[in-house]
Amino acid sequence: MSQQAAAGEKGERRTAVVAGFGVPGRAAAEALSERGFEVTVIELNVQTVVRARQFPMVPGDASDPQVLRSAGAERASVIVVAVPSDPVAIQITRAARALNPTARIITRCHYISTGLECRRLGADEVLVAEQVLAETIGRVLRDPVAPPA
Repeated sequence: MSQQAAAGEKGERRTAVVAGFGVPGRAAAEALSERGFEVTVIELNVQTVVRARQFPMVPGDASDPQVLRSAGAERASVIVVAVPSDPVAIQITRAARALNPTARIITRCHYISTGLECRRLGADEVLVAEQVLAETIGRVLRDPVAPPA
């Protein structure tokens, strides 16, 4: 998407909030930035906040609505929940949807049951680790080029 396409109806750049700056959060922030979004990251680990310089960072717990507001979640076009804890992902998804009924919310989780709960709470897309791994393992084992074990 070009930066023009990432612009809102009034010519403003669209914004995104990424909760969690581990490997999945970094990948999300970079992809959104490449598509022209202004990205703000929420990160609980203070050391990561101090080290990370490529995106504006809001230190704190993204399940706290005030922290989400500080990052601009109320006006974000996209909110990515990329934290490694399923219970926290549920809390963030719930809080994000309550603050912003129109944002596209993408939530990462480990288990299908959590994914179903996040969908019920308003996530538009859910990436479930156990599904992704199962599909990848099946694909790798079906690959005719793969050497036998």
